Amino acid sequence: MPYVHDVTLRVSASPRATVFAGMKSPASEGRDKGVLILFSIAFATFMVNADSYIVNISLPVISSYFKVGTEAVSWVVMSYQLTVTALLLVFGTLGDRIGIKRLFMLGYGLFTLSSLCCAISPTLGWLVASRALQGIGASVLYALTPAMVPRYLPPEQRGPAFGALATAAALGISVGTPLGGLITGLLSWHWAFLINIPIGIVAMLVAKRVLPADLSAAEKAPLPAFDYAGSVFSALALVSLIYSFSKLNSLGLAPTVMGAAVLFVVSLVLFILWERRAAHPLLDYSLFRSPAFNYGNLANFLCLCYLAGHNFITPFYLMTVKGLPTERAGAVFLIYSLIYMAMGPLAGQLSKRINPRLLCTIALLTGVLVSFGFSWLLGSTTMVPVYGYFVGLALVMATFIPSNNNVVMGMAPPGKQGAVSGSFRMVGRVGMTVGVCLFQTIFALAALQAGNLHADALKTVDQVHLLSAFSTVYTVGAVLFAVAAVSSFLARERSIA
Repeated sequence: MPYVHDVTLRVSASPRATVFAGMKSPASEGRDKGVLILFSIAFATFMVNADSYIVNISLPVISSYFKVGTEAVSWVVMSYQLTVTALLLVFGTLGDRIGIKRLFMLGYGLFTLSSLCCAISPTLGWLVASRALQGIGASVLYALTPAMVPRYLPPEQRGPAFGALATAAALGISVGTPLGGLITGLLSWHWAFLINIPIGIVAMLVAKRVLPADLSAAEKAPLPAFDYAGSVFSALALVSLIYSFSKLNSLGLAPTVMGAAVLFVVSLVLFILWERRAAHPLLDYSLFRSPAFNYGNLANFLCLCYLAGHNFITPFYLMTVKGLPTERAGAVFLIYSLIYMAMGPLAGQLSKRINPRLLCTIALLTGVLVSFGFSWLLGSTTMVPVYGYFVGLALVMATFIPSNNNVVMGMAPPGKQGAVSGSFRMVGRVGMTVGVCLFQTIFALAALQAGNLHADALKTVDQVHLLSAFSTVYTVGAVLFAVAAVSSFLARERSIA
């Protein structure tokens, strides 16, 4: 696929042609088209992340509306997250086969239509099923966006583009919860889904207009048949893994959790055995010959593992140790989002001047200091260490995430961007799930709470013991950052054939 400046309209190169007022040069038109393409890609990232959070704050209202308990209503979130994660590898590979633009448009359409189904749901079961359908559309968008940057933009624009994607993701996360609360409070929970419809339609029209067309069947090299069996095995393995991790906190070693764990092991073994004998496997093993792919994905897994664990455990510290009310604790988290959004584009620009692998390594080594330092200052009587921790963590993540995207996607050869993108996103999502479970388990063991991780239970724990438990969590987090830093240092950029 040619870069965007190769598909823009040509204008006359004669001196006379350049004197007309308002006429743009090809380079100028290429830059304008590139901005629109980047906006279309970044907006998809924003929508997927915003919808991951916009519904959470509405769950109590939805629970009351359908007269169900918290366990049942949690599937409104779970069904979305499961389908998003389980299908990332599938859609990443499909994008290379049927065309990234074509699949991207289908993802937008499905996301928009399923939002309508969510809004008009007459029962909780209908809503859960509609959210699963919405997760399929979101998985398409989430899997393809990293692949679209190297596919449609020239090399000199990729660093800033990945920085813009990181900013869009942070913006979606930061505005999702307050926007959902505002919409639900002023209107109803139905409007948290209805708002996606006009936005989705406009986004589809923009994408259709600005994205370069996919290569025709005659222009593309012939591709092998799609690995349907591998897709089923990989989806089963991921769904069962995520379910067992997510329910371990609330159910412990219940039969359903153990059954999901067994299903994961069986599905994973079947997937590996099938992929080893399949003529055209879903997971291209040639990717593993690239250190950038292997170590970049490991660093991504560990870093997002920390971030998700931090997002889960830190509110308990703010509310139990610092005594902050819920709304003020949420405002503290806003510091992270604002710093992240401001730093994202700058990190993208830095990756044009500094090797992105070295940027990742420096950022993660800084993360070791931030997390370990915070573990020693948890007992401070002021909020200064808390603010410093959030600022430092935001700078670390805003530097690492777009730079690491550049490292991993930079090694993807033509025709394999979708597969690399899908696996990269999948690894990150699994890391987020593992991070929540890991931090919760470490804290529960250190605080001797046996899984009773809620604010009221923690108020009965001795303050010294409580601080020690939180310190253990952030010390383990520093170790995650250290291993991720080594991984980033080893992620040498090298394309694969």
